[in-house]
Amino acid sequence: MTQRMLHVALEVGEAEAPQAAYLLARHGVFSPEHSVLGIYNPANSSGQRYHDATRQARDKLIRLAAHYPQFPSAVTTPSEPPTLSQLHEINAWLDELVQVADQSRLKREEFERLLKNKTALIDDLAQFATLDIDLAQLARPKQFIQTLVGSVVESELAALMADLAQVGGIADIFGRQAGKVYLIVVCPQLRCLLSRSMLEKHGWHEIHLPAEFSGPPREVEFELKNLCQGITKRLENLEQEDRQKLSGIADRLAHAEKSVDLAEPYARLVGEAVTEPGGQLLIRGWIPRRNLKRLQTQLDKQLSGQYQLETRPPQAGERESVPTAMRYPTWLGPFAELVRGYGVPCYGDFDPTLFFMLSFTVMFGMMFGDVGHGLIIALAALALRGDAIRFRPLIVAAGISASGFGLLYGSVFGLEGVIEPLWIAPLSDPMRMIHAALLWGIGFLIATQLIMFYNRLAARSWRAALFDSGGIAGLLLYLGGVGAVYFTYTRQPGANVASAIAGCGFLMILIYHCARQTEPWPGRFFLSLMESLETVFNDFVNTLSFMRIAAFSISHVALAVAISTLSQEMGQAGQLVMLVFGNALILVLEGSIVAIQALRLEYYEGFSRYFTCFGREFQPLMSPQAERNKQD
Repeated sequence: MTQRMLHVALEVGEAEAPQAAYLLARHGVFSPEHSVLGIYNPANSSGQRYHDATRQARDKLIRLAAHYPQFPSAVTTPSEPPTLSQLHEINAWLDELVQVADQSRLKREEFERLLKNKTALIDDLAQFATLDIDLAQLARPKQFIQTLVGSVVESELAALMADLAQVGGIADIFGRQAGKVYLIVVCPQLRCLLSRSMLEKHGWHEIHLPAEFSGPPREVEFELKNLCQGITKRLENLEQEDRQKLSGIADRLAHAEKSVDLAEPYARLVGEAVTEPGGQLLIRGWIPRRNLKRLQTQLDKQLSGQYQLETRPPQAGERESVPTAMRYPTWLGPFAELVRGYGVPCYGDFDPTLFFMLSFTVMFGMMFGDVGHGLIIALAALALRGDAIRFRPLIVAAGISASGFGLLYGSVFGLEGVIEPLWIAPLSDPMRMIHAALLWGIGFLIATQLIMFYNRLAARSWRAALFDSGGIAGLLLYLGGVGAVYFTYTRQPGANVASAIAGCGFLMILIYHCARQTEPWPGRFFLSLMESLETVFNDFVNTLSFMRIAAFSISHVALAVAISTLSQEMGQAGQLVMLVFGNALILVLEGSIVAIQALRLEYYEGFSRYFTCFGREFQPLMSPQAERNKQD
């Protein structure tokens, strides 16, 4: 649920600023006020120098972490953020480590490159394994003949041999692999160009022998493998040296990393810390009201009264800049994620999470009402593992809702009549189902209208709350319109009164739009009339949109009946396969579609109406260690 916020202004001396910032980050309840970002911090200020030194140390630690994959835990850790001079000392020491690490890294990269090159040569040498000649002789220039090594596809071999004979050349096959034939071609030096042109015509792919191929293939392979073993040994020695270096500096390195962690909050706050006369710093931000007393207690304990803290509630013009802090029980978490997927409500606006949870599960159940399918969905949620487990409450709620409506519909695995319906059988009485869907839609839209009214009051938009389509006027228009249609359809008295109420609402909206328009008359009137008529049209379309609830509830039963009918036309084994496959199809495909449709109704018929202002989520200042723990 949305928490009430307070604006805080914490004034501390420059010496106490790092400790105060770390204290704020450690408790994770303070969100900096970004509106003053970077305005009062010249480049040569002590705060900016602290920020730069922290960033430099962090960058060096990241480079060292890439070289030394894991830092052992420090035996002793600092309890307070470092001073600026201590940060300079840390940076100087880290510079030395980075230089050593870079030298080791360059050596490792060179050895790895050599190893990769020699390994590739061994792979290339495999195709010459059947030869028992000095490979260097093939590559060495000759006076009267030209020796070429290469390959052609199997289908071109016969034609190549015939053409080669015409120019006085010969070829020897020394290998076949993957549809290719490997050849040594010998031709007269005088006809070398002609021979090459002829070979290329047949798709000849020449193989250039590297300088390392000097000697018979077996000897070359032996030498290359010895080289690889030597390079591997050097890499192992480098790793051993790195481990020895790390063991000698591990505690100090971990101590330095912890010091930079402690310095990080103040470095992040430099942009929001306003330098005041006398070397004082003013840190502004927002904090949930419920956390203020605990924060004050810790400030008294850590800063010994060397600070001033001023608090005030949010002001009227700060509605969009105040962060929205929301706390939910675990079971409401997945619903909150779906709400945040659309946006974060402005501070003070209605928090729709609980309303979303109730309406979403009800609509899913209405469209997918089935005792058997609902129980399978709920049980399947219990088998979720990993990151998906956070959606378990949502899926369980949807399954229970589907089972509940299945009892009301008398539907078990899509079959009506298995149990007596407690309310309505959608396939047997579709008109009643349509009426129920429309009635739900009317109730849903009335609720959204009330939420819009509340949000306009929260924004202190008094005129809009009374006269806009999202206020009292819009509510009168909708209630009157629904009443007029109902009384006319049922031929009951009251249609005239309902029409008068709707007319009053429409007139209020028309006058409100006319007052807001800047166009001259009569254009102002026609523009306002169009906007007011658009409200009537939207109310009508939004109401009809809920007929999809009836459509999907009926189609769910109809699809199950179709699968059951098809299964009866098959043998015993085929019947079982059809029933299992068909119900799985309903669960996965139709279940997904119904969930999307329910979410669509929430987003387009609900959120789009009352999300008139998008706020920013409360993101507290946190220490790097706390952020790492949160990610884990």
